[in-house]
Amino acid sequence: MTARRATLDLLTTCNNRCVFCAPDGLPAVAPRDLDAVTRTLDTLATQHTALTFTGGEPTLHDALPEFIAAARARGFTRIGIQSNGRHLRESGYAGTLRDAGLTDVHFSLHGLGPVIHDHHTGVDGSFVESADGLAAARQAGLTTVVTTVLTRSNARSLTALAPWLAAQAVAAWCIAVPRTAGRLHTAFDRVSPRLAMAMPHALQALSVAQNKGVTTFLRGAPLCLLGPFAARSLPDPANAFAPILCDGCPARARCPGVDARYLQRFGGDELSPSRAPTAPAKSFTAREEALAAMFVGEGPDGPGTLAVQSPPTGAARVALPMVREGT
Repeated sequence: MTARRATLDLLTTCNNRCVFCAPDGLPAVAPRDLDAVTRTLDTLATQHTALTFTGGEPTLHDALPEFIAAARARGFTRIGIQSNGRHLRESGYAGTLRDAGLTDVHFSLHGLGPVIHDHHTGVDGSFVESADGLAAARQAGLTTVVTTVLTRSNARSLTALAPWLAAQAVAAWCIAVPRTAGRLHTAFDRVSPRLAMAMPHALQALSVAQNKGVTTFLRGAPLCLLGPFAARSLPDPANAFAPILCDGCPARARCPGVDARYLQRFGGDELSPSRAPTAPAKSFTAREEALAAMFVGEGPDGPGTLAVQSPPTGAARVALPMVREGT
């Protein structure tokens, strides 16, 4: 993987109350003002050409269009937001962000329909609003990708979500295994699934999505549980590894491992070096690299956190799918 993005958090406020919220419990920080953001952009622009604004929920910041325009003025060619998408449904807002220079949105959706998704976000009506926001982003011609956090409550329903995402012209979908941080410290037994039971459902869902033209990724799961989808695993900060068993694994050097709390709770009986891939990791295409770079993480130490790295000098620019209104 080479096409890393810079990330810039704008505020800690969020209008969802997700059961696995990683930043929960961190000190609240006042929203950044334009001067602070532009100073940071000046620094980031010396090493990066792609950027994602994060939060909290970045669309809650009134100055977001100005921040996007400032990033565009400093030469960023790909500018995204990580968002639950609820505010994007408001008339003209997605178009305003696009006109300021926004190119893509990294959505968080955790199930098809209000019963499942709203259970995870803790906000009644959030699925409908996020779905409307996704539609508005599509109509504005923005590239959209979606992360779904794998939980005890949504694992068996993910296959139903796959064709819906394809119908919304989502370019890529990542299923992320939750890592114990923030709110998950107290909700672990209620939220975190047993991987041997949940991963087959996740892989089936990804297979359906892939067959319908959606680029698929996984994050945070040990490679020995991913079968042919091991090649779709995204980099993740090191988790934990089962003593002795994982030491002899041929894929240990590139495996995300297992969440430390998960390993403490369930042990490593699901892990098997004999099922780990032995062939070298396949390289992503340039388009896949660019899409993978949009999955910037779920907050400090949360599901899918990705260390910021700069792309190589002279990296090729890749055209990503853009859906225009009326198509």
